[in-house]
Amino acid sequence: MGAPFLSFSRKLSSSGNPSDLFFIMVHLKTLFLCFSIVLSCHSFGSKTPSLKPVVVTIDVPSPAWTIKISSIYIKANKLLVVCEAQKKGGLAAAVMSKAKASANIPRNFLKLPREIYVLGQTWNYRKGYKTVTDEELRKLLLTASKVYSSPKQLNEKSFLGLNVKEAQTLAKVNRLLSRVVEIDGKPQVTTEDYRPERFNFFVKNGKVIRVNKG
Repeated sequence: MGAPFLSFSRKLSSSGNPSDLFFIMVHLKTLFLCFSIVLSCHSFGSKTPSLKPVVVTIDVPSPAWTIKISSIYIKANKLLVVCEAQKKGGLAAAVMSKAKASANIPRNFLKLPREIYVLGQTWNYRKGYKTVTDEELRKLLLTASKVYSSPKQLNEKSFLGLNVKEAQTLAKVNRLLSRVVEIDGKPQVTTEDYRPERFNFFVKNGKVIRVNKG
């Protein structure tokens, strides 16, 4: 870049006409300024909208229950927030508790009135939200526009049929722990520690044929 420009400048200097050289340099400077302005405008126009969290808090019958926001829609100038209730394993005291979840959406949507719908629960608390079945939700969301969808949750079946590299890459990009514990029936050298969130791959002929966690 520097060499051609230097050569171009020398040619202009050898032309012996200072006014021509001055005119061309001013012209180049103007073009550069215009180009910079165009780039700035483009960057400003393509700026990602500011995100803010929409927060949902509902009553649950015990601390064993959690909720997550699975999707958010807009319909008739209302924000429809769809949550899923899940019960963790193990024992928990039957004490009324609060379950909370949040998701980031463009901040201008937060001004809309919201309706909260909950899937996957069996209790009968209705304060602040409405429980729905999958079929009821499907009908409700007709003509609605989705503005948020939760990241796909991976499970053991997500890795079946993948080769070792694909399975390890899938786990890595989703920040999940994984390891190969068996190849073609031969156990691999692994640590004895137990990690309930870690995926163990059993491989045959280069493909993952079985997965468990631990």
